[in-house]
Order: sequence, then structure tokens, then C-alpha cells
Amino acid sequence: MLYGYAGKILWVDLSTGALRDEPTPAGIARDFIGGYGMAARILYDLIPAGADPLGPENVLAVLTGPLTASGAPTGTRWTVACKSPLTGGWGDANGSGFFGPALKLAGYDAVFFTGISAQPVYLLIDAGVPALLPAGDWWGLDTYELEDAVKAKYGKKAEAACIGPAGEKLSLISGVVTAKGRIAARSGVGAVMGSKRVKAVVAVAGSGGIPVPDAEALKTVRDKYVKQINDGTGAANFYKTTGTPGYTAFGVVVADSPIRNWSESPDAFPDPNKVGHEALFALGRKKRTCWHCPIGCWGEIPLDGGPDAAHQPEYETGAAFGSNLLVDDVRMLLKSNDGCNRLGLDTISAGATIAFAMECYEAGLIGPKDTGGLALKWGDGETVLEVLDAMGRREGPLGELLADGTRRAAAKIGGNALDYAVEIGGQELPMHDPRYEPGLALIYQMDATPGRHTQACQYAGGPAEWDATEGFPGFGQQREKQVGRGHYMKPFSHLAHVMNVSGLCLFGYCSTTATLLSEFLSAVTGQPYDMATVMQCGERIANMRHTFNLKHGYNPLDQRIPWRAFGRPPLERGPTAGFTVDIDTLRREYLEDMDWSQDRALPSAAKLRELGLEDLVADIYS
Repeated sequence: MLYGYAGKILWVDLSTGALRDEPTPAGIARDFIGGYGMAARILYDLIPAGADPLGPENVLAVLTGPLTASGAPTGTRWTVACKSPLTGGWGDANGSGFFGPALKLAGYDAVFFTGISAQPVYLLIDAGVPALLPAGDWWGLDTYELEDAVKAKYGKKAEAACIGPAGEKLSLISGVVTAKGRIAARSGVGAVMGSKRVKAVVAVAGSGGIPVPDAEALKTVRDKYVKQINDGTGAANFYKTTGTPGYTAFGVVVADSPIRNWSESPDAFPDPNKVGHEALFALGRKKRTCWHCPIGCWGEIPLDGGPDAAHQPEYETGAAFGSNLLVDDVRMLLKSNDGCNRLGLDTISAGATIAFAMECYEAGLIGPKDTGGLALKWGDGETVLEVLDAMGRREGPLGELLADGTRRAAAKIGGNALDYAVEIGGQELPMHDPRYEPGLALIYQMDATPGRHTQACQYAGGPAEWDATEGFPGFGQQREKQVGRGHYMKPFSHLAHVMNVSGLCLFGYCSTTATLLSEFLSAVTGQPYDMATVMQCGERIANMRHTFNLKHGYNPLDQRIPWRAFGRPPLERGPTAGFTVDIDTLRREYLEDMDWSQDRALPSAAKLRELGLEDLVADIYS
């Protein structure tokens, strides 16, 4: 018995329409847990080096983890994984809501799509019975329309993960959407799903549950950590009261939020409260929760005071379409977020790409003939909505220019346009500034999915010691103490990998003690996961994803760094004035701890053997 798992993986050959079940591999489940850990181990062998991310050799995986639908608080997460068309290396994105539990309770831990369908299709899994069905009538629908169509056809318990027009048009900044706004957004996963002509995966949960070795023992562990959340451990009270919009105004004040395409200090956006949570919630927020979640961090807000509700803009969206564009109208933020969700666009990359375009327009690198006559002006929310719709539908000269993000747009524009593209490896940076917390710079460059803030080392409070005498400074604190900071990425990021692949939400992880991971994995799977085992699993996953990148020609040390976000030159005003990230020191410390070579970031043969990845040694050193 494979406790904690549904026990099956579904393989879908889109070229032939053939479906087949395989048992969830117990060894991979034990060593890589689930989510992108399991996907990285399997896809490393399946996707050949040089494969076109939008071609038939790429494989698209949709996965859960053992804590998804397990009873673990915030065990709601699901993952999409593939070779990224945005970076050319490893790609994954995860979402929350209700789809992950529905997929697992419908009988599958994961679905792997190979090949390309000749016509639009969707996958239906109804209480353990899969079917690949025509989706011609659904092709062209936005994600809200698709969600309504699925509910009308299969009932309220049906959950869909789908692409919108952006994914259909192969926008490299498109994601996979569920629940009208919960989106697996990054790495261009929506474009891969669109390239395979898969409109949606629809899951209808069966009546059974997930097998666990001892239901009473599991309940005891759940009660312990739900109590921690209810007692306000970590960030629990923040997530329960305001959710991430509670950080939108504060992030501007402390200079964590980028302003005017990362070029300005907080005085350029003088009234962030106009886009803060109080202004947002005053429009009429209805609190919502994901599947069986004790936190309830999100909500829905009426759109223009009418009957239609829109998902609240989370912090990343609030900063991407607020301070980074100098838009201080909260209604515009709500509409921009709603537009991205309907189209299926990553809000981080979409907002960042529009900011890039505005600066290019201001610098004279593009003009009215490139924008379809639109004047791109900072703070103009109405124009932002027009640009967004053109991007998501790849319509007109501006839509075609911007649909694939800043790196591709800069290449088309030429000149010094790349100077205005704040990206690493092709992925736009999220809305947390390395000049505020320098540890972010290391995450953004060195993680296998570059430009990603959810690898979580920056959120941890840290061990008891900083150097032998001082406490770890914590997120955004004592930024001048950079020496030694790089040593904390390894343990914190490895914990984050296990959190992500287990199916647990980051917000639950940040609202409990880290022992949640070992205790829940042990209780749910029956395997002895102590914290040392958890850390080793995280390290194994990190090396697996990194080696996938090396196989496909992506090396983090070769990637262009957006120096303005790293403080070169430093800002002249504000809380981070004069500060420059010492990325060389941070990176050297991290490579040393990972046992990766300083010159090429190659994992040592001894490290790979220690982690049970013997087969990768020949690939790296051949």
C-alpha cells in the first residue's frame, strides 16, 4: 500500500489519443515526494536535450503531492511541469484552490501528456474514469467562460485547470487557471498546454479518500498545526486578516516593491494606500478559502459595483500593476488582475512587460507605429487595460511584440532595449526587491526556475545564530550584513522544495513551525521522514532540477543579470539608497555549500552519488 497517494499516474498520448494507467512509482514517491520533484526525475529521462518546448518531444505534467487532500492544513497545491519555453530549461508552476484535491480524489496522483493533438481536446477524469474528449466548442473561451461551461456540463463538484486565449495563442507568459483566478502562472506552462492543444483538465472527485496508515494519528498532527495557525504562529494572522494585499502599501514604503520599472524610490509613488488593502476591500470583499483551508487568505470583489465578482489582486499583482506602473487607482488593479485571469496571463510577467514597454516608449525605442497608436504613459490605467488585452490575444503590433515577455520583446526592438528588461533567464523578476533583501538576488539567479520568489528562504526567521554571536537578520533586515547570507539559501530552499512538492501551500508553511513537513509526511505516508530526511529530499530535488537545466543547456552562471534590480548603480534616495547586492559573495557561499563547482556550477560526482543520482554523473561529466 502506497499511503498518502492515489496510487496511479495517467499517461495521455495526444498524438494517438491512447490513455494508460501506471502505478505511482514507490521509489520516486519516497525520494522525490511528488509535484515537481517527481516530475523532474521522470521528465529528465523523457525529454531529449534540444527538444523544442512547444514541440511534440516536450512532456507536460500535472501533479499533486502526498499532502494534497490529505488533511494537512493548506494541503491544496497542484503543479504543472515541463521544459519551459520561456527559459529553455526546467519549468514548473503551482496553484491552489480546489483542482489539486479534486484530481487526487478522482483517482490520480499525476497526469503526463506526450505528443500533440491534431485538434483541441480536454481530459476528463470522472471518479477514476479518464476520457480524452473534443474541445472545439471550448477553444477560444476565456477561463471564466470555460469554468462556467464545465460546471454546467459536469456539476458543481467538477474542477477544471484550463488555459485562456493567451495559452491558445502560445504566449510565453501564460499560465494554467482554475477557480476563476487561482493560477499556476510562471515558466510559460500555459503555452506548452496550448501547443499540445489541451484546453483543460477536468476532475470530478470520487467518493473515496486517500489511504493513510493511522487516521487518528493523522488527526492528532492536524490538530497540533491547526492550533498553531489559530494561535497566530508566524504570519498566520496576516494571512487570515488581510492576505497578501495587506503588504501592497507596506512594500512600497520599505522599498521592497519595485517602482517605475525598478528605477525609482518610494517618493515616486507617494500615496501607496490608494492601492492598499483598505482601499481594495472597501469595494466589497467576500472572503474565500481554498479546499478545507483554515486560513482563508483570499477573496472576491465586485467588478464596477456590478454582479460579477473578480478575484482580489494579490500582492504580486498589486505591485506589478500598481507601483511598478505608477498606477494608483485600485479599480484599475482589480480590472488588470481580472483581465489577466480571464486571458490566462501571469500577472507578474504581464505587469513587468508593460512597464518595460512604457520605458521603451519613453526612451523613443518604440513609437505609435509599434503601439497601434497608443501612447504608453506611466500611471495610465485605462491604457494598461488595452495593452493587456492585446498581449493576451496576441493582437495588433503591440500584442505581437509583448506577448512573449520582455526578453523576446527586447530582441525585436533592438538597440539598448534589453537595459529595460528586468528578467533573468527569460523570466521576469517578481515584485520583491533584492536591494531590500539581498538573499532574493541569489534565489532569482540560482534556482532552477529563475526569477522566482516562492523558494522561501527569504521568508524564514533563520537559525539561532548568524555568525557565532548575532542572530540571523531576517527578511529585509540588516541588509548590509551580506557576508554569510548566502549560506542560508541551501537549508531554507531545500525546505521550500519539500514544502512545494508535498502539496502544501507556502502560506500554511509560513504559519507553522517547519516540523510540520516531517510530521505530516510521516503521518500521511507511513514513511519515517525526520527533518534530516526532509532536508536530503530537498537537496535531491534541487540537484535533479539543476541537472535537467544543465542537460538542456541552461546554466545559471551564464545568465544576464538585470543590474538595476541589484543596485548597480544604486538608488540615490529612499530606504535602500546607496545599496548594492554583493551577488559574487552570495553565489560563492551557496555554490560551496551545494558542492557545485564555482566556475560552472557542476554538482560534484560525490554529491550526486550521495543523493542516489548515480545515473546523472555520466551525463554531466561525459
